[in-house]
Amino acid sequence: MKKAFLAIVVLLTVSFSMQAQKKVEFGKNADFAFGNKVFAVEPISYLGYGYHIKSQKMESAQDAFNSEFFINIMELGIRPSRSFMIAIGVDYDLDQYRLDRNHIWGADASIQSMSRAGFNKKNYSRLNVHKFAIPLSFEIKAGKSAIRLGAAGEYNLPAVVKTKGVTADGYTTKSKEKVLGDRYVKQLSYNVFGAISYGGLGVYARFTPSQVFVGDDAPKVQTFTVGLVLGLGM
Repeated sequence: MKKAFLAIVVLLTVSFSMQAQKKVEFGKNADFAFGNKVFAVEPISYLGYGYHIKSQKMESAQDAFNSEFFINIMELGIRPSRSFMIAIGVDYDLDQYRLDRNHIWGADASIQSMSRAGFNKKNYSRLNVHKFAIPLSFEIKAGKSAIRLGAAGEYNLPAVVKTKGVTADGYTTKSKEKVLGDRYVKQLSYNVFGAISYGGLGVYARFTPSQVFVGDDAPKVQTFTVGLVLGLGM
């Protein structure tokens, strides 16, 4: 948790320092121009943190704290005018799915009862999905306000299950297992999203229509996510 908090602080500092160096005058922060169109290539254009709201619940085993963190790696923006931009980029995304105190994740992305897995007490059990996304979006800007709408294709890396608990014998044990291949976690997915920002701070919503997990015993989950985003519209 401390490492994650430190990483977020560092990323926020880097993002704000890079955003502060931008010139807001139209055409002055461009890498190159063609006619009346302005092209700009920018690293770490935005980052965000949000909560997954399930459209289909993970039976009765879900935890309320399921989250995602994402950061833009690179973005190419094309501005035909001051108020409109078309952008394509590359994002890194980390999704975390947690279960309540009575259940743990299995290595096949199934949900198991704590007692069946041999635990008397559980500290945590979470499934992490790392992914890279290519978002295509349209942004409309008016002064400091901006609205962005778009869709993204996602490539999901093999998920990782992390569990810590106390066994029936009284021993504390930690495990870390990969959910291999796309048998249990869909390798390719997509989402649609929208965001509203003012002065670089905004809120976003994202919906993933496809199922997250595809194993026979895995929960049927689609995600609707809401959260905060920094850096859009600057």
